[in-house]
Amino acid sequence: MMLSVMIFIPFERKTTDDVTKEKEQKDEAVRLGLELSLFMAEAMFILSDDRRSMTYFCFLTLFKTKMDRRGPAVRRLYRVIQHVYATYIKPKNLVYIDGGKSTQSKLMGTFRQDFVSAIRGLAHIVSTLEIGCLVKPSVFEQYNRELKKLEENLGSVKDVSEAFGFAREAIESEILPLWKSLFESNSQVIKLDKTINSELLRPLLNELNKEICARSLRGYYWFVSLEDF
Repeated sequence: MMLSVMIFIPFERKTTDDVTKEKEQKDEAVRLGLELSLFMAEAMFILSDDRRSMTYFCFLTLFKTKMDRRGPAVRRLYRVIQHVYATYIKPKNLVYIDGGKSTQSKLMGTFRQDFVSAIRGLAHIVSTLEIGCLVKPSVFEQYNRELKKLEENLGSVKDVSEAFGFAREAIESEILPLWKSLFESNSQVIKLDKTINSELLRPLLNELNKEICARSLRGYYWFVSLEDF
């Protein structure tokens, strides 16, 4: 999917039809970003019976994309993770148990690569549109298939996410403005909350001496460095 993503059209050769297509594709990219964010939010709810498992899933998924953490798509996705944690997960006041594991950890681990591919794909689509190129229609078709697969996977544990309070419509209305500003020229830099970031990382910090975190130490520093923005 990552090969031959773009259709390059020099600015001086752009037709009215090209401009219309560009707007349509940007609107579609916004929709896809919103949809992917909602899937990530649902994954967080599914894993919310253990905060360490939830944090580790989010952290490892973002790290494995190997995408620029400053990029508009990745940055917005991480801001959504912060929002969902602060607004919905944290108020539950769940007790963190050192070494604990969500009952859904194993299953969600099988979905991680689908999330990784989806984040990479979205980042490439956004970067292509940002430089004034069009995205090949086949790329959008493939991407929608990837999101459909994610939807089906998460649907298999929908009863779990709903039992933990996942409210798709409410979250969608809260994060929509974040994605609608994706291609706005006057869009402000998305600021990440350092306090929430520290809270998200705390379960991992508590286990830095364990093998699971030692193996991912390089990724840990990548994640922590988000606080610098």
